[in-house]
Formats: sequence, structure tokens, C-alpha cells
Amino acid sequence: MRMNTGETGLNLIKAYEGLRMTAHYTPNQEWTVGYGHVSSARHGMSVTEGDAIKLLKDDVQSLEQVLSDSVRAPLNQNEHDALVSLLFNIGEDNFKRSTVLRKLNAGDKLGAAEAFEKWTKAKVNGELVTLDGLVRRRAAEKSLFLMPTDASLVVPTSEVTPADECDGTLVTEEELKSTPLVDFEEFRDKKNQQLSEEEQNLRMRALYAACQSISGDPSKMIISKAEEREDLGVTIGAALAGFLALALTLMGGGLMFGLQWPNVAAMIGISEDLLLLMLENLPVWLAAIGAAMCYFILYVLVKRAARHDLKKQRSKEITRVKSAS
Repeated sequence: MRMNTGETGLNLIKAYEGLRMTAHYTPNQEWTVGYGHVSSARHGMSVTEGDAIKLLKDDVQSLEQVLSDSVRAPLNQNEHDALVSLLFNIGEDNFKRSTVLRKLNAGDKLGAAEAFEKWTKAKVNGELVTLDGLVRRRAAEKSLFLMPTDASLVVPTSEVTPADECDGTLVTEEELKSTPLVDFEEFRDKKNQQLSEEEQNLRMRALYAACQSISGDPSKMIISKAEEREDLGVTIGAALAGFLALALTLMGGGLMFGLQWPNVAAMIGISEDLLLLMLENLPVWLAAIGAAMCYFILYVLVKRAARHDLKKQRSKEITRVKSAS
């Protein structure tokens, strides 16, 4: 039977995730908003505190089901809430292969509590290091896990946001706003103009973020490889349709000159034999060119309609999240 997460568990997650009113791009290359919400977070997205709480409860419901399916040992409310906080932080795949779950299902709850402390490291600048924020979060979760249900856990208030330490380098909001997206002074020397692949990716993300901030439309996201291929197909289809239209125009112009101004037609290379050949095969050529043009134009319209529907779906999803209450 699935248990519901109590207020203590929710407050624990809130305290260590921190509240972000606008979407934040993490070093894990994903957007997050509210209390660590990821699944529908997009660039430029903003939420109210009520929205953030609703998104958190929606996220927690799926984690409650994971616990119900994977944990075979009986749990009290504090044990359940501590596990939900751990699962929220490390993810379903890591939890299912964790010593915490293995010890729990073996009936060793003390061993499971000790295993919380194994999840205190994260990658910062490519290196696996122990983070103070994770150490304190694991300690709070372990304390809650071992605490009797008639006691209460004191967690940090919403004004304390140690979860930012888990993102790697800490910068304040003021520093973030005052720091230029790209520091060009470093690359004015010709010897330093070669950028690494990571630096190029960082610059591209900064440029994309700036463009999206100017446009103010969060539904305009980086397109996928499949969408790029569709765009290429649309471009090729439009080019072929234009080429056929040009061919039809040239053929019509040649016939007009040949019939109306034979002398001019002879001067530009349209002989009587060529004119007769064109007239004899005119229905076939018109039908073939017309059918090909119709096909390519229809192809372009279908692909553009599909792209329009995709943008509408993205806009609806963003609107749904913003209006959630």
C-alpha cells in the first residue's frame, strides 16, 4: 500500500532543494524550477510559490509509488519521508541499486540508515567531491529515518538554501546579474583564441539563453535532431517546387516567343523543330510538372503544420504549469 509523504518530509525536501521562482540551468544540463522540479521546466519559465508546492507534490507522488513497489519492509511515517527525500535527490535508478534499499529489504534498518551517508558526493568540474550541502542533507534524512514518529525533526527554514552548493560553483543573484555572459577580454590575445569544446558549448548556451530572454517566448526551444531533419526536408521540398515553377515559366515563355514573335525566338535559340516538339508534348510536360509541384508543395505544408502543432503543444504545457494552483 502506498504511503503519503507528510509535512515533515515535504519541508525537508523544500529546505534542501531551495525555491527557484524562475527556471535555472544546472551543470547537469537540465532546467529546474520551483523545488527541484525538472520534468516540465523550460528556459524562461516562472512559477509562484503555490505552483512550486503543487509541482513538488506531483513529483513526490511518483516517488511514493517507487517506494511502494521496491521496498518490501514495513515503514513508519518518518522512515518513509526520509526515503522520499533521498529518492528525490539521487533519482530512481540510483535508489534501486543503492545499499539503502538492499539493507532495508534485508531487514537491516540500522544498516540502511548508515548507508544514507554513501550519497554525499557529486561531480564538480568533472571531479567527484564531497559536498557540504549533501553531507548535511544526508544527516537530516538519516536523523529523520531513525527518529520515533512521536518526535519532530527541525529542518532549515525556507530562507536557508544550502541546496545551491550541490550545483557546484556558488554565485549570488547579484553576481550572476552583474557578470557578463561571455568575457571576451580573455581571448583578445591571439594565442588564446582557440576555444575548447566545453567552452564552445558554454558560449552557445549563453547565446541561446540571451536570444530566448529577448524573444520572451519559452516555447521556442532548441529543436531536436529529428526536427532538424524535418526542417531540411521542408527546405529541399520548397527548393524543388521553386525549381519546377521556374521550369514551367521558362517553357511557357519559350512557347510564347515561338508563337508570337518567331524571329525573336529564332534569335534566342528556339527553332521551329524545338517549338513543334514542345507543342506535341505540352500536355505530358504540364501534367508531370504540375503533379510534381503539387506533391512538393503539399509536403511542405504538411511539415509546417506538424511544426506548428508541436509549438502549440509546448505553449500549452508551459501555460498549464504556470496556471497550476
